[in-house]
Amino acid sequence: MFLKKLFFSLGLFLMLLPCACTEDETDLGMSLQDPFTLYSGTRDTISLTAFTILDDSLSTVGYSSGIIGDYSDPIFGNMKAILYSQIAAPGEGINISDAVVIDSVVMTLVVDTIYPVMPDSTPRTFHVIVNQLAETFKPDSSCISTKMIPESNVCFFDDEVTYYADSLRLRMRETIYPVLRQSCTYEDFFDYSKGIAIKLADNSQTAITVDLSASNTTLRLYYHTDNVDSTLQFIFTINGSAGHSMYFAHDYTGTALAPFATNRKDSINGTDRLYLEPLGGTRVRLGFQSFLDRFRKKHPSAVIHYAELLLPVAEGLNDTSMPVRILALKNHADGTSTYVTDANVLTNAYTFGGFDGYYDRQKKQYRLRVTRHLQELMRSGKDYGTELIIDSRRSSAFRTVINGTATDNPIRIDFVYSE
Repeated sequence: MFLKKLFFSLGLFLMLLPCACTEDETDLGMSLQDPFTLYSGTRDTISLTAFTILDDSLSTVGYSSGIIGDYSDPIFGNMKAILYSQIAAPGEGINISDAVVIDSVVMTLVVDTIYPVMPDSTPRTFHVIVNQLAETFKPDSSCISTKMIPESNVCFFDDEVTYYADSLRLRMRETIYPVLRQSCTYEDFFDYSKGIAIKLADNSQTAITVDLSASNTTLRLYYHTDNVDSTLQFIFTINGSAGHSMYFAHDYTGTALAPFATNRKDSINGTDRLYLEPLGGTRVRLGFQSFLDRFRKKHPSAVIHYAELLLPVAEGLNDTSMPVRILALKNHADGTSTYVTDANVLTNAYTFGGFDGYYDRQKKQYRLRVTRHLQELMRSGKDYGTELIIDSRRSSAFRTVINGTATDNPIRIDFVYSE
């Protein structure tokens, strides 16, 4: 009887074994698979023409981050970034009378990133300057990266401040007291306060990204009155609901980018190196019309299965200085540009993870999917240029140098096609 029960239990167990394992396909391990292995066809490479050009006259209004900085290096020269901001009263206006005794005014700037990257344990002290503007700041379409707004001779802050946790706290000078002591409407206060310029002192060797969407990015007035013993506070807005713009200045004297110092419309041949710098710095323009003509003539019915733009980083660069991502733009016949079609395509995050313009620290390169972009160019036969820019180019100082077209490991497009 015991043996019968044993054989029955064993048989039941063996019957259940197939149910414990399935052959259903999963995404496990797909992130390790090269997309080229997913397609059959002929593999080819496009040799590009490439130039570095200025990324000039950016609109800087309406963004949720701003940057202040003064930084220099032997590759890109000197960079200066100034953040302009309105000071906004509450929606119902402001009423700070003579009965109010101002104890202090503190500006808090929530920090998003600091360039260059340093260990978290490293104490950081920055020399910050805040000046009142000479005229009422009205952010509009005329506020571009090359527009400097005049500052008055009234300084609200000029001192060193230590970076704590995630923010900078600036105890303002008493020169700001009469500016804030007003009784007026929300709109009229803009004329009284004019606006502020926030920047770092010369030779700070730092760029700081300020989170303008953070609720703690504020200007707080602490006060008391004869009737109230405790300290009260009045909060002015310098974050999301206040207008902002930025000014970026570059000095390329003594660098490979020196031609831009005398001719902003110049271009620098990219056979050796290509330079990508944010904050109104540089972008890269690519072209391959001659290849396109030859390929279409030889393969008029080619179908592009997969294409990737490879951007190997030049040797000797520090990984911590690399931008997180590079974006590609398609130029049109009318002079406008849009993101390449592939940037708007939702794909399997496992299959293509890490390829869509992000930096690969192991391979020391960027890789962008340009399958649809290449197919469109093959179909039309017209290449008006593809341009590369740094993602978050208005709010990040991270920059990079890409291998040129004539190097051992050049910038190029690898693709798979069939007919």
